[in-house]
Order: sequence, then structure tokens, then C-alpha cells
Amino acid sequence: MATPPPSSTELSQHAGVLALELDPQHADLAGLPPEPLDVAAASALAGHLAKDLDRILGGVSHLGLILPGALYDQTEILRPGFPLTGALAELYRGSSRAPSFTPQLIALGTDWGFFPVAAINPLRRPGSGPLLLLPFCFVGEMQDIAALARVMEDILLQSGEVSQATREAVQTLFGVTALNLSFATLSDLCALARVHWDGGELARLWELLEHAWFERSGVRSTLLEHGNRFLIAKSDAHTLFYTFDDWAQFGPGRALEAAELANGYRGWARAQRQYALALALYGLHVRWVLANPSLEKALETAQGDKALAAFRAIPCLSGDYLAERIFHNDSEQPERQLQITHQADAELGTLAYTVNALDAAGQLARLEHYYPLQPQGVQAIIDHLIQGCAEQGAGREVLHPGRLLYSETGRSLRAATPEDAPAPPRRAH
Repeated sequence: MATPPPSSTELSQHAGVLALELDPQHADLAGLPPEPLDVAAASALAGHLAKDLDRILGGVSHLGLILPGALYDQTEILRPGFPLTGALAELYRGSSRAPSFTPQLIALGTDWGFFPVAAINPLRRPGSGPLLLLPFCFVGEMQDIAALARVMEDILLQSGEVSQATREAVQTLFGVTALNLSFATLSDLCALARVHWDGGELARLWELLEHAWFERSGVRSTLLEHGNRFLIAKSDAHTLFYTFDDWAQFGPGRALEAAELANGYRGWARAQRQYALALALYGLHVRWVLANPSLEKALETAQGDKALAAFRAIPCLSGDYLAERIFHNDSEQPERQLQITHQADAELGTLAYTVNALDAAGQLARLEHYYPLQPQGVQAIIDHLIQGCAEQGAGREVLHPGRLLYSETGRSLRAATPEDAPAPPRRAH
């Protein structure tokens, strides 16, 4: 049976943004973005934007337009499926109970500093500048939106300069000074992100994010220089976590000379943190899996759905940190002293803590390495070790060699000795 053509009243939507590049001379880029506008201010601003868009796009009065009186950073707009602009379209649809489509301009404002609808409430995170975005969404009949989308994608970024009246309204109402204001589509934003990341260590990040943003089918994967592996499926990012010992013994560092392991693992840790943080900021759920030799071997040949199945067969890591137990003495002698080595890098900070637990006779009772999995994991490790000492009445000594310490023969982390302490700075004579 043939499928009937869509009804003329079936609605669709297409979104864009007003991009504000803040002037660093007049803005605290580390501070919070401005609060959302009240209803009156949002309505005034919406009128200016609607006039500009009508002029630039050759007439849009036959379409509905909805926008919030608020500014967002890029990570709030570019998320899998673009949920913020989708929420705007749903709010527009829910605002009208008329049996037929009637175009209207809807401006969302608030007198409380936040919106009651969580999906459109700006996060206002510190350091969101210098680029802030005001999203908007056109709603209309399918054929009209399809025609509008072609025009927006062709000319909005190139011809999307705002009027002087809109510029003044934006800067006055939000209390900001902008170097540039221009309209763009979501596709334009994605392309600009690619230009920003292209050529550096984050060059492949865009490929992963683009796959998630536009909800592409199948699996997108990448393998980075230092062995970092990421698989994207829908809004999930799957990645391997390597302890230093695993990375050096059976992981990506297994072919390196022993003297190169510290630099190699630092490179892996740097890329892992950058990619995992960026993927999470853009709304993906980052699923960490602890590497093991069988999985490592399987992923050498598995691709696509098979690689994804290999990841999903293993429970993901949870919590703020990972405790890797290397040795545990079955003796019931209580621990009396913890010797803690802070395995750190000048650029990356804490990579791990190595813990030697000694009994009353000075014998090794336990050897463990603690790795932070989240930014808050470092403090969680410190709190855990302090609490353990307090519960057992054990003392503790913390050594800060200022670098990664490992055994070249064992290709494994080792505890610091007094000889590993950094030399004190020389005094000028």
C-alpha cells in the first residue's frame, strides 16, 4: 500500500545561532556568562533579530520563530541530536492549540535568572567565553522549512551580519562588548569547530563529535599516535584506560625502548584527558573500559560493530579513581606506615599515586597504584589514603619526585626512594 504524502500541516524546524565573539579587553573570559534576560528584554531583542533574519533570508514572516533570551557556550549547542534547539521547537509547538499552523514570534525570558525548563536552562559555566551563542529555531510546514534550510545553509554565515540596532540591543541588554556578531547555522558551527581543531592533536576529535552530533548510523572509531582508542556509537564514547604497567607491557607502549616509556605514557595520558574531557563536555557519555591483553588482541583486527561488541562485553569503570593492586601480603599484621609516591608531570599534574604499605616489622604488606579517572579523582585518592591511615593508626610519608618513576627492567611503576627527591634549588652567591 502506498504511503500517503505528508499533510500540509505537518511541521518541521531548522535552527541557527547568533554568535557573539566577546572583546577580551572588556570581558572577564574566565567568569560567568550573563544571566538570561527578563521577558520584556527578551521580547525586545527577539524583535530586532526577527527583522534581521527577515532581511537576510528574503522574508520569513510565513514561519514561526522561537528564541530564548540567553547566551550559551558552544558545548551546550553542539550535542548529539542538538537537543537544545529541539527543545525550542517543542516549546513552540506546545504554545499553540490552534488546529492549523499560525506563525508567531516567541521570546523566552525569565524573572528568576533561570528558565524553569531544564532543557533550555543555560549552564553558565566559568570560562565559557570568548564565543557565546544565542540559538533560535524556525518552525513551519515541511516544504517551507526545507526551502528555508537550503537558503540558510547557503548564505547565512556569509551574509549574516547583524544590523546596528541589533548589535546595540545585544550589547546593552546582556551587558557585554562584542568584537563580532554574526548569524550561523548549526552546520556552520560544526565546520568552524573543525577549522579550530584541524592540524593539532585534536584533529580527529571533530570526526568523532560530528558522528555523534548528527547521529550518524554505525560506529566511528579512531586510533591516535600514542595508542588512544575511541569508538563512538550514538551518544556513547567507548575508550580504553591503561595503567602505566599495562600500557608499557602489553599495550601501545610495548614496542618502545624502556627509556622512552615515560614520555610515551605522558603523551597517552595527555591525549586521553583532552579527548575524554572534550567528548564529555559536548554531551557524550564516556565509557571507560580497563584494557587487558585479550581485548587488546581482539581490537587489533575487529572493526565497527565487532569492536563495539568487544568493548561492551567488559563492565565499564566507575568511580573517580582506579586502584591497581600489584602485591598483597596475606599476613594479618596490621599496616603501620604508608610510603606514598606522587607520580606527577609538570604539565599534566598527577598521573598516579604509588603506595607501599609496611607492617610493624618494616615488611611490605601491600603495593598499589591509584589512578585518577576524573578531575576530582585526585582529591578522592588523597581522602581515601588519609582515611585509611586514620582507621589503622598508621603513619604516612609522601614523596614528590616531580616525575614518573618506573623500573626499566620490569616496565612498571616503582616507589620513590630518598635519592629520587628533586635536588633543592641552588642559592645565588
